[in-house]
Amino acid sequence: MTTTHAAAALLLLLAVTWQAALTLTDCRTIARHYPDGHAYRLGHGWTPPTEFATQRRLALTVLTGAATLPAALALLRTTPGPTATATYGASCALLLLLILNERRRSGCRFTTVCIALLTTALGLLALPGPAGAAAGLFASFFAAQLYLVAGFRKLRSPHFISGGVLIDNLAYNAVQAAAGNRDFPPWPRPTTLGAALTRPLLRHLARTAALATAAAELALGLAALGLLPAPATLTLAALTHGAFLLISPRRIVPFSAASLGLLLLATTHPLLPLFTP
Repeated sequence: MTTTHAAAALLLLLAVTWQAALTLTDCRTIARHYPDGHAYRLGHGWTPPTEFATQRRLALTVLTGAATLPAALALLRTTPGPTATATYGASCALLLLLILNERRRSGCRFTTVCIALLTTALGLLALPGPAGAAAGLFASFFAAQLYLVAGFRKLRSPHFISGGVLIDNLAYNAVQAAAGNRDFPPWPRPTTLGAALTRPLLRHLARTAALATAAAELALGLAALGLLPAPATLTLAALTHGAFLLISPRRIVPFSAASLGLLLLATTHPLLPLFTP
């Protein structure tokens, strides 16, 4: 296992543990405000009291599975061999099963899909033969699909390209932060945002940012195929996801970590060289 593979595994651990910590924090917050566990959730309606206990149990199970990965990685790097490889593969398989079970019980969430893809790509390293190439090609295909689909959808959305989605997010974040929700940065203030909305500058900036976001995602999709060198790909990815973190610094970390892990693996064996002489 190379340093690049180890870095991707660390990003996977960050994504999994951060996501589980968010779930546990949400359950604790709901238990504090709704002692009977009967709470209303946007898009879900009134949830039964057992729902949050189930989510908490699933999050703790995923954390337990994730805890086996560092030990397996250390064993693989210090004493490589069939036993270490099998242990590492079993750890990845266990973690993948736990993640898919959590996704099945909590609904289809894009972040969970990205984490599952990264787990699968890393698990391919335990296969015999050119395992590194298999992991890189797998990551290249799915990372390219992830970013190209996202970029094209944004380009096809008039509301996004006009900057409306970004302005909506700013308004939502401002209201949530003013209400005491620490998931969102306390800026802009509702009064400041209200004044800015009366001027055309904010709409122009939002439209420019929307176009830049769509262009960056399309570029990352092509880069995952091998059209850009690895340093340029990772630099663009870091800048893009750094901008995403400004919108929701706590909630988007698992998705950003999993996506960066996929891109990191994609740079090792991208798909494009297979089709070029």
